[in-house]
Amino acid sequence: MILTLTPNPALDITYAVPRLHVGESHRVAVTGTHAGGKGLNVAGVLACMSVEHVAVAPVGEQHRDFFVEDAAQRGLRLRLVDSPVRTRRSVAVVSADGQATVLNEQGSAQPQAVWDAMTDMIAGSVRPGDVLAVSGSVPPDTPEDSLVVLCTTAAKAGAELVIDGRGHWVGELLSRTSALVKPNASEAALQTGLDDPTEAAHALVESGAWAALVSRGSDGLVLVTKSGRVVEARSRTATEGNATGAGDALTAAIACGLDGTPRDDVDWPSVLRTGSAWAAAAVRQNVAGVIDRLDVDALIVDVEITERA
Repeated sequence: MILTLTPNPALDITYAVPRLHVGESHRVAVTGTHAGGKGLNVAGVLACMSVEHVAVAPVGEQHRDFFVEDAAQRGLRLRLVDSPVRTRRSVAVVSADGQATVLNEQGSAQPQAVWDAMTDMIAGSVRPGDVLAVSGSVPPDTPEDSLVVLCTTAAKAGAELVIDGRGHWVGELLSRTSALVKPNASEAALQTGLDDPTEAAHALVESGAWAALVSRGSDGLVLVTKSGRVVEARSRTATEGNATGAGDALTAAIACGLDGTPRDDVDWPSVLRTGSAWAAAAVRQNVAGVIDRLDVDALIVDVEITERA
């Protein structure tokens, strides 16, 4: 089974405009309001593809009922931890050409009691062979050890970790336990100081990751594993639209590929082909956390895989 953790959930609001003009007033159409945050977007994609999952997130009282109702409508299996902290908002303004401008509130740090409750929930839920996907930002002033302890607790229980996050806590986690990390090219450069995505992926493996998958936008994906495999995936079909949920769809596909599969047995060409198609399918949607099976079927045949030592 796949568990997702959203350390910093949000009430996601999507506005549609013909064109975004900075410094001017706009009349907007609200095209979606969802329980959001990257981990919940990952869960949304899994729900679209009928994959068993559990989504864990801390949510403030004022939005709890909405999160529960929205999850039920979208088929998300949601497990909330009650929090005294107000849930942040995230506003995506999508123009007619598919370009998205996203305004994210930072959110506020959770009390340690909330982290303890999430850690206990994860520890009581994971089984050997499960996957825990941790996605998204961490509120300012959050003690780094809170998330590291949660992840290492899951790893000790036998869960495979997929980390789509940034910050010093990721490096601290890799110093304590191995994980698959999934930054985009700019995040990988910030973490390693290396502009070349392949070199950055190698550096992340050297720092403790058992695999590093770096997304490069239209240039596709590059994966480096501890065993020395380098696998690249790139779609031959250009897809235009709203890219805000593409990385979350990729994380969902990676989690599916690892679920119940030993590291040495992962079929990386198949996983990256699926991940590329799911990410491209997400770009075709106005809101994050949604993909369509018909889009996936149409896109997956155009993904090109290359492998080198």
